[in-house]
Amino acid sequence: MLIAAALISCQQSADDPQEAAEILTASPKWKIDEIRVNDVVTFQDGKMTQQFGGIDFQRYMEIVEIRTDGTFSGVFKGESKPFLLEWKRNEKNIRVGLPGAKSAPSDWTITPADVQEKAFSMKTQSTAYDYPNVTRIALKFKAAK
Repeated sequence: MLIAAALISCQQSADDPQEAAEILTASPKWKIDEIRVNDVVTFQDGKMTQQFGGIDFQRYMEIVEIRTDGTFSGVFKGESKPFLLEWKRNEKNIRVGLPGAKSAPSDWTITPADVQEKAFSMKTQSTAYDYPNVTRIALKFKAAK
């Protein structure tokens, strides 16, 4: 019984944005695990899956680092130079967007419910990929070993 309780507690989501930020900054690096576009898996187990008539992503951040100073650093697959964004915690969630910019609808959102000790998801929606349709994107990362 004690082992089951310990396993469940390890998979528990963050209770609030403060706890989510602590979990996110505790892991030195996070590796992409899954990409979902409009709730359909398009990347899993290190491979892209082709979606007939769907949006195809060939450029994605393979490794990200979330630093305590507010820097969100990501390295796109096949590149070595990090792309820098900024994360900010508010009363409901964590927003990831352009450094120094005001929050925008296209910012990435990380909710406490999507943050666990060894994994987190970030989501956005935008018309930029398939105008005028809204595209929902979710990236799931796992703590890098």
